[in-house]
Amino acid sequence: MEGSMVLLSTFRATIIICKFKMAENAEDVISKQQLILDNYFNLLGSFAFDKGKEFFVEFIFKCSEFDDFMSQLLKNYANFLFLGPKGFLRKDSSLKSTYESLLNEFQRLEEKHYITPVSTPTMSPSSSYKTPSPPSTLPSPSPVSACSEVSGSVASSLSNTSSVRGSTNNLPSYLGEDILENLASHLCGQLSSFVRARLKTMEFYEKMYSMSSSKYMKFDILLNALNEIIKTNLKLFHHPMLSPIKSSFSLECEIIVKLLEAEIHMQNWRFLPSLLCLHDAHSKLGSWVSVPKDMKRSAVTGAFRIPPTPMLYNWLRILKAALVSKFSLYFHEILSKQTTPADMKNFCAKASYDYFSKIVSFQKKYDCACVTIVLDTNGLDDYTGHGYCHPDKICETPKGLDSFPAIVSYPPVKKYLLHWPSVVMIMNNKEQEIRNTESAVPIFDSRMNATYFLAKIEARMTLVVIFESKKTERDTQIHRFIQSMCTQLRGNKLFSNLKPGSK
Repeated sequence: MEGSMVLLSTFRATIIICKFKMAENAEDVISKQQLILDNYFNLLGSFAFDKGKEFFVEFIFKCSEFDDFMSQLLKNYANFLFLGPKGFLRKDSSLKSTYESLLNEFQRLEEKHYITPVSTPTMSPSSSYKTPSPPSTLPSPSPVSACSEVSGSVASSLSNTSSVRGSTNNLPSYLGEDILENLASHLCGQLSSFVRARLKTMEFYEKMYSMSSSKYMKFDILLNALNEIIKTNLKLFHHPMLSPIKSSFSLECEIIVKLLEAEIHMQNWRFLPSLLCLHDAHSKLGSWVSVPKDMKRSAVTGAFRIPPTPMLYNWLRILKAALVSKFSLYFHEILSKQTTPADMKNFCAKASYDYFSKIVSFQKKYDCACVTIVLDTNGLDDYTGHGYCHPDKICETPKGLDSFPAIVSYPPVKKYLLHWPSVVMIMNNKEQEIRNTESAVPIFDSRMNATYFLAKIEARMTLVVIFESKKTERDTQIHRFIQSMCTQLRGNKLFSNLKPGSK
């Protein structure tokens, strides 16, 4: 993923080497250099950072000191080291500062090695084209769907580069040198765009991490920021040789977009959109680590073993699993109708966090009348009730008590309906207190001889625990259960774990 520093030194080495060899066979030298870069970027696009390092040391570099430096650099981004602690009153040696220096160097090399196409009339357009700056305005189509066009199999990049190689047949030596110089210039320009994109994604992860310290994360703001990054880089660093890192970058962004969209849909209790986003994210996670057939065994790279996945990929898998667990709770009623109770229990038990079993255990242990999650549908124009609703079906807007439905409850009997007027009245009268208080808000209703504990999970979701007796308002076990459930469902802890070393 972070092949830019290697390529920078590669160009310096290969251009010097090729000037001595070009007179013998220009086509063979250019093809060989392109093949080396093809294999290298394919390794990086498959998380094979160590294999890519070994490959380049074997074919380009012989300096072990440089080798150690590259080994660390290739993994820094994928392991979130840019989120690590920064030294005070020390020289800035962070990953971001390294990328900023690298960006300046790539821009300098792009100008240094560029030769005007006038002197090389037979050169392919892809070799002479200078990389434009990121556009300020871009087309309006969905950035994720458009970006998906370039996030397919990494193996396709090998066949795409044939058009570049085909332009080097029967070239005089001086034209071969010019083509290699222009290729170096063009790729430096393309990689400068890649570095800019990486700096933007670093800022995005930093924003996501800092937002985790607040009680309610604003996922819509994060989604808009990431969509803007996708739009800006949609048509940048598009050279066929860079297809693997372009694909890796696109998949990374698309997966996060789908997970953020799933989170937003669940907060508004949209069954089908949530399900589709989770399925799409799951498929893209699988595609990201799939090894293309061309990579399994290569005459140059030898046998290819699937490398260990970095922290970035593992964190995305954990986030997806957490959202699946949340989905299984929010839509437990509709999912339960699709299978037997025993199978549903087994499915939930296999999730990363079995919310429903926690609710059942708490209810039985403390003999509470009901544990439920209440949805506030006010202002939710697309509310259609439980599960999937056909688009042509007309659904009436709920009113009164019906505008606060219970999306999941245990016990499943409708005994809690006797308490619903009291619950809704408390939610309306104590809205600000429930939203701003860290712990649950306890209310005793002497008329109903019932104690209600309410805590806000998200903007529209409220966890309600009902006891048909007077309970101690400061009961630590009750407050601990409610706080644990709400914190887990919000997911802030997952985003705070972005920082290396977080517990």
